[in-house]
Amino acid sequence: MNFLKLLYKNIDRMIRLGGFISGIFIVLITGMIFYEVLSRAFFNSPTVFATELSIYSLIGSCFIGSGYALRTFSHITVDLVINIVSDKVKTILAILSNFLGLLFSVIFTWYGIHHVQSTYTLGVTSSSLLRVPMYLPELLLPIGGILLCFAFVLQIVDCFNKKGEPQA
Repeated sequence: MNFLKLLYKNIDRMIRLGGFISGIFIVLITGMIFYEVLSRAFFNSPTVFATELSIYSLIGSCFIGSGYALRTFSHITVDLVINIVSDKVKTILAILSNFLGLLFSVIFTWYGIHHVQSTYTLGVTSSSLLRVPMYLPELLLPIGGILLCFAFVLQIVDCFNKKGEPQA
């Protein structure tokens, strides 16, 4: 039993780390765009990297932070039906929606891994001057998908343990 609690805790920590990394990506985006604006406005010398790396950071922030957003109930939810049903039905709907979310996340992660593998095998690089190997930014998608899978599993466990308020 202690092993399962330890596993739960460590997976939750990983998801929280994903949220922290997502925040770091946002700070990086802010810094790169600020630097780009300064270099264009004051030195008339635009950067080569700011736009492309900001886009990759935005993608990373969204996907790496999605599991954390799920765990902290930060995703947009429609609660019209949830507000008018009993607690038992709320729990059933929460379990059902989390299972469907888990199914989607598993499929997304599976195809994301295959896409990254084929991009790596083909040696695809970005068309910009940086020539970034595209498997590197694309790797953020399956990593975020794995964290999202873990988050959905923990949400399902929480529903069965009645931790917190059941949310669909």
